[in-house]
Amino acid sequence: MKYLRLTITDTMSFWDNYLETYLFNPDIGKSFTNWYRLPDEWIINGKLTPDKLESVFCHLYGATWRSGNGDGSQYMILETDQHELSAEEVAQRVWEQTGESCFTIGDDASIFRIDAKQF
Repeated sequence: MKYLRLTITDTMSFWDNYLETYLFNPDIGKSFTNWYRLPDEWIINGKLTPDKLESVFCHLYGATWRSGNGDGSQYMILETDQHELSAEEVAQRVWEQTGESCFTIGDDASIFRIDAKQF
């Protein structure tokens, strides 16, 4: 198993009928961090593989997040910062000091929340 700290900066965008695209203001982006315990094959060179990153986005924002929400809004990912934890960081259990959410992967590849002390 590998451990990953994932920080996402996102914002809401809104459909503009005239321009026929989603508009957003990157200056009002919000950042949040989650911690993940993942199978080794989910991470290559310290980053989630593109399909697994998309799985995480679908878990966080909903399966149809790229199609937008019923109210005309859509989440816009502005930036991601991925950091694979070193053995030392894992031994220090750095996530326990943050109060941020921890997730792991089930046998069926589903993502679910886990208590930081069980992480």
